[in-house]
Amino acid sequence: MRLGVRPVSTSHPEGFFALFKPSGLSSAGALRVVKGILSADKAGFLGTLDVPAMGVLPVAVGSATKLISFLPPSEKEYVGELVLGITTITDDMEGEVIERRGATGLEDVVVKEAIESVTAQTEQVPPHVSAKHQDGVRGYKAMRGQGRLIDFAPVPVTVRRFSVLQERQDADLRRIVFRMTVTPGFYVRGFCRDVGAILGCGGCMGRLLRTGAHGFGVSDTLSLATLRRRVQAGDLSFLTWGETDAGLLSTLPQISLNDVQWSAFVHGLAVDCDMGDGTTAMVKCPDGRLGGVAAGRTGKAWPLKVFSE
Repeated sequence: MRLGVRPVSTSHPEGFFALFKPSGLSSAGALRVVKGILSADKAGFLGTLDVPAMGVLPVAVGSATKLISFLPPSEKEYVGELVLGITTITDDMEGEVIERRGATGLEDVVVKEAIESVTAQTEQVPPHVSAKHQDGVRGYKAMRGQGRLIDFAPVPVTVRRFSVLQERQDADLRRIVFRMTVTPGFYVRGFCRDVGAILGCGGCMGRLLRTGAHGFGVSDTLSLATLRRRVQAGDLSFLTWGETDAGLLSTLPQISLNDVQWSAFVHGLAVDCDMGDGTTAMVKCPDGRLGGVAAGRTGKAWPLKVFSE
């Protein structure tokens, strides 16, 4: 069941859309541009993309930002480039080079076995320079501001699918283009680093394109230029609550309230509802629109977030 579409106001834009984040711009920087284009007070993104990476960046605008904390992390799809023969401090080609051993003479079968070994692993150590934090300090801030590297503990990850698309020798480096689908918390840079470590030649990530996240694909995205043109033309139809984001919102169950229940709910009162203890659900208004988020407790739906009255 899809949630009803909320009206989109040009003065108070709200809803979800997918931005095509360009390479060279941080996710936070891209969000600032989006907020400026939309003149939005609130906006947030789901799943950070590193500065060199490009592709699908799901964005919530206006009251849709209230949903971010309730949406479970999404599996991600990528097309990336593994560069063998070089090690950098950031595990990508943007960082300072630590060592360049080259990757000539590697047998195909040995490379294949190294990749299979890493894709079969169920844990991964996040890169030193990342948005991951320890004791309140993010990895990239510790390196840039304090000149130290944080050794993070391994996190559980899974590679759902992996395939090699292209391979080529580039002077003393070997470049492998691949497609992969991974669980939340997985770093493609970490994958490239680990393959290079197994082979003994070092490795890092080259180009990276995110092709899917939270039900959005590349074909669903808007570039910043297209976003600006659409907004200037008064067209905000790309902001949606019930069509292109159906997969995103359908990750949580839904409940429908009648007029009496809704009147109580918007005033902060619990309403009788068959929700299990500890569960969370999207709440639909009597007219079918998304109205809020409820928590189940003692046979009642308790308001967590209310979007409209």
